[in-house]
Amino acid sequence: MLSDVLYRIQGISLKWKLLIPFLLFSFLGTTILVYMGLNSQQDLIKREEQKEIRDFYHLFLTRIGHKGGQALSMATIVAADPRAQELLAGRDWDSLMEYTLPLYKQLKRDFGIRQFHFHVPPSKSFLRVHAPEVFGEMISYRKAIMDVMKSGRGVASLEWGLTGLGIRGIAPVYYKGALAGSFEIGYPFEKPFLEDLKKSWGPDITVYEKRGENVYTLLATTLNEVKASCPTRHLIDRSADHPVIQISPEDHPGSSILVGPIRDYFGEVVALVEVDANRSEIVKRLSKTRNLMVFVGIAGILVSFALIWVVAVLFTRPIEEIVTKAKEIAEGKRETRLALRPDDEIGRLTQSLNIMLDSLKERRRQIQDYAKTLEKKVQERTADLVSSEEKYRTLVDNLPLCVYRILYDGTTEFINPHFTEKLGYTTDDVVGKKRFWEEKVWGCDRAPGEKIWSDLRKDEGGFRVERVVRDKQGHRLVFIDHSIPFRDEDGNLKWLDGFMMDITELKKLEEKALRTEEIKVLGEISARFAHEMRNPLATAGGFARRLRDALPEDDKYGRFAGIIVEEVARLEHILKIILSSIEPFTLSVSEVDLNQLLILSLQGLKYQIETKKIHVEESFSSSVTSVQGDNSLLNKAFGSLLKHTVLSMPEGEKLFVSTMMEDENVFITIRYRAQGLAEEDLDQFFFPRFTGKAESVVHDLPLSKIIIHRHGGKIDVSREGEDLVLRIELPVVSPGG
Repeated sequence: MLSDVLYRIQGISLKWKLLIPFLLFSFLGTTILVYMGLNSQQDLIKREEQKEIRDFYHLFLTRIGHKGGQALSMATIVAADPRAQELLAGRDWDSLMEYTLPLYKQLKRDFGIRQFHFHVPPSKSFLRVHAPEVFGEMISYRKAIMDVMKSGRGVASLEWGLTGLGIRGIAPVYYKGALAGSFEIGYPFEKPFLEDLKKSWGPDITVYEKRGENVYTLLATTLNEVKASCPTRHLIDRSADHPVIQISPEDHPGSSILVGPIRDYFGEVVALVEVDANRSEIVKRLSKTRNLMVFVGIAGILVSFALIWVVAVLFTRPIEEIVTKAKEIAEGKRETRLALRPDDEIGRLTQSLNIMLDSLKERRRQIQDYAKTLEKKVQERTADLVSSEEKYRTLVDNLPLCVYRILYDGTTEFINPHFTEKLGYTTDDVVGKKRFWEEKVWGCDRAPGEKIWSDLRKDEGGFRVERVVRDKQGHRLVFIDHSIPFRDEDGNLKWLDGFMMDITELKKLEEKALRTEEIKVLGEISARFAHEMRNPLATAGGFARRLRDALPEDDKYGRFAGIIVEEVARLEHILKIILSSIEPFTLSVSEVDLNQLLILSLQGLKYQIETKKIHVEESFSSSVTSVQGDNSLLNKAFGSLLKHTVLSMPEGEKLFVSTMMEDENVFITIRYRAQGLAEEDLDQFFFPRFTGKAESVVHDLPLSKIIIHRHGGKIDVSREGEDLVLRIELPVVSPGG
């Protein structure tokens, strides 16, 4: 019986087969669209309501912050008043009251402030101008005041005090550089403040003060009536740490409600604010829109029914004729094209049948031609493949990468010439060897090697790893190894193709960069420690000098104090050398005449040279061109080197200074006789030195080497017989330029 019914349903006309589903889909589609449109509009409106009420909440908090900032500004101005500072520091209660009372009255009248309060350390009320009868109690429960006393910075905060919750600004009061106390100005956080916000923005505002865990009592509101359970009825199963928004709750169907926390300076919740926005106009607009969309939906369904009926009738008429002719084409009984129809869907279907008929004819002809030329095409394709393989092999052989292929059993099948050049292994050493790659490249035993092959059989993506490989001579090289597995039709691993890129030099550069950064950090740490040590040393040295000068010369404690003075002076000199060596500087590049710079440096040492009867031999080449560098820093570097040289030389010796040009570099040579320098002293020539004759005057010697290096140059110290030779090399173009 059921099969007969299904058969009859299948046998209905094509027109009804089109009409029934299209009419059903039209009805369902229109209904769903109307429903989705209404829901989406409601969702959009709710999201806009949520955004609007959330923005109002943030504006509310911002207004509190602005009030706090205003209070802090006024408190800072009062705290900076010299008279107020003096009276507070002298704890003169009566004079301070008399001096500040007129200002309090004026600020209360003009700005509406309520609290005008002075405090003294550690945390004690000194004077409440707004309530002078209450003072002297400890107020350590006022965290903001404690923070101001400790940090010495002003604070703006919403905080409880003896006179209630207020928006307070607290500023430290200093007298002669010492903290004398603190001062606060506070605004009342009550109904007038909320009424002003409602007048500006519209929604009703209710503030509840926090009296305990989930216990809130009414503080102020713009509503005429507040239900007893507010606001906790909106916080069921939710935290008061974040704003909670409800659109049309059961007890406020015509409102949007936001309950959000109000935090003090330390982030603790001190109160809750409930924002109540009336949404009656939105409800009216939603109702009107819903009625309009329902009407449009019904009209659309009726119009769709009519149009689908007409389309179905017009569509089914030419169907039988086209089906008959298509059947003839499929059976190969028709060779002539179908008569053209108007350019509608049926006409395009007719054109498609004609195109299909022409295509079938063309395919028959092509099959015949293809059978004749198949062998020729196979030969041409084979030649192309051979040519492509030769090009690929040429490319691989000339790549600056180590290219390889390893079979599934671990046997190396192919390596390119670059592999041989880089690692030193010949083709005979590698190709055909089953364990070579695991032992020499992967650097593992049989068990780890099997693990790698097992992972490759499972993972289709291959691997890309950083690998350390030893060449044939044992030198360490670093490569990026990128391998791709190739599989057969069943997914089994056939071979592994890959390439290795040498990044050894890159790794060295990375290590050098890391060392440079470490040296920079060490320099910053050293500078920090040196600066931190300077003040204690100066203090110790000053007290030691006073103690030494106050004691008789023959007193043993006076001698002890003298030793302390000398050692402190020595430590101060050490700090001076360290600071001059690690202080950062920037090159100001210009043209520098090195010959003229050396001549001026020697002239600056004329007195020391004549005093020690030193004979200076100069040999400045005229071919030396100007270099790009910082004239001031280079003058400082060469001046320090020459000064150290002159002061280190014995009397009556010769000092030889010369310049010459070679390629694009200038070479400066300083030769002189030095006494008492061991080989290890040559290695540490530019290290900060704290002994010897010149230590009190040439403290920039370590900096000289740094300046030369910053200009892209280098400086070598060597011994030739009894002479010490300094060779400085500077490029014409400095890297700093």
